[in-house]
Amino acid sequence: MRILAVFMLMTFAWIQTIQAQPADVASHVEALKGKTFWLKIAFVEVNDGIRGVDAANVLENGEVSYRATIGGFRQSQSQSAEDFAEEVRNIIIRDELLGWSVRVIQRGAKAVIRKAEAKEKEVYIELDKLSGARHAVRLKVNRDNYTIEEVDRLFNVAFAASEAELAGSDETVLLEMNMSIEEVIDRKGRPGTRIDLGSKTILAYDGLKLIFMDGKLVDAQ
Repeated sequence: MRILAVFMLMTFAWIQTIQAQPADVASHVEALKGKTFWLKIAFVEVNDGIRGVDAANVLENGEVSYRATIGGFRQSQSQSAEDFAEEVRNIIIRDELLGWSVRVIQRGAKAVIRKAEAKEKEVYIELDKLSGARHAVRLKVNRDNYTIEEVDRLFNVAFAASEAELAGSDETVLLEMNMSIEEVIDRKGRPGTRIDLGSKTILAYDGLKLIFMDGKLVDAQ
């Protein structure tokens, strides 16, 4: 009986190792379904006319890699979506691969997450169909550090929660005291909410309130 109990305990531990991701991570990833984000990277799908291959990957070090096998044996890989798509198109033409195509959803596109799943070695994020293709990205999570924080770190490489965050991913927006409302909007973009209270004006962005007195920036919260 004791031997059986030890065997069951070892089996349970083995199953936990195979599953890799903790239950809280799986629930966290599942909760992404149905939410809207903006793409920080281009998404690429290679299609053979019957099924598609998702080429976009966010690697453990935060780098983005596009890779796929074309025609059953030709491997293509690049850190540039444009270079990858061009190489795939050249292979399709050169090898006369009938029915094959490559579709690209460019950075900045607004998309809804259709499927989000924490797998053994990666997190799979699939978008609602855009341009007639599925489009997905694979977050290559370190199995020894399969945490919510690590998943979010890789997720944030590919997705922005708002247009303001998307704009900020390209360059730092510098705001200074005494800037005018017009100057701030020119740099930061249109706010989600503007509140005019006589001499006091509040511009509200995601997680940020900018306060103006007599048209000049005096505080941020």
